[in-house]
Amino acid sequence: MKRFSIVLALAIVILLVGGVVAENSSIGATVTGDTEQFVKSVAQKKGIPESEIQGVKQIDFNSLPDEVNIKNIDNTTLAMYQIDVNNASPVYVITASQTEFKKELQNFVGKVLLNLGLAGEVSSSQFLQSAAGVSGAEDKGYVMIRDGSITGISTSLEVENSSPGNVAQIVIYKNGQVIGFRNTFDLSETGALSNYNTVGEGIINFNKGDIISVKAIIPDGVKLKDINTLLEITNRG
Repeated sequence: MKRFSIVLALAIVILLVGGVVAENSSIGATVTGDTEQFVKSVAQKKGIPESEIQGVKQIDFNSLPDEVNIKNIDNTTLAMYQIDVNNASPVYVITASQTEFKKELQNFVGKVLLNLGLAGEVSSSQFLQSAAGVSGAEDKGYVMIRDGSITGISTSLEVENSSPGNVAQIVIYKNGQVIGFRNTFDLSETGALSNYNTVGEGIINFNKGDIISVKAIIPDGVKLKDINTLLEITNRG
């Protein structure tokens, strides 16, 4: 009975995650054919041998087993769609609802990556150049055309000479003021290094017209090479 319950719970997980296609069959009936093989293959990837599986059944969302607890599922997150097929029974797909799709699409479309960097050897603190090769400054940089927020920064660089106990920093400026969100690099060893940081929307905000620039802060005597930075911004509307 325990094994059977595990399979039932697993079937629910598959439906929620995958956008699974299932043939038209009665709720509670044993699943066969390709659908059964698909469920079994997922179970095997989760460490359940096929020899241990006694059967797979379709689950009614309105009558879930006691051991399956699914919260926050409603018609805004999950939906079943009917696909009409010529000369065949309908096929149903369970996946994210249109509301959820639109939400994720809007999040994707609103994100923009700003490219900045410095090529070659860098031995003193200075502002990074834009993708057009223009050096930034406290009052020069990318001008925001919509309200939004900074949501991520990543940097790769090379340390040519080590400086134990010191760090290099890639610092963001907004309208000439330093923002407390940055990439930091330990200079104890030489070689290629990378770093990234993310933050949720609505925390580090900017308005349209604000100037965003990025500066490399390098301790005296340290030599870096080929600084390459990506700044992720998320626009609002």
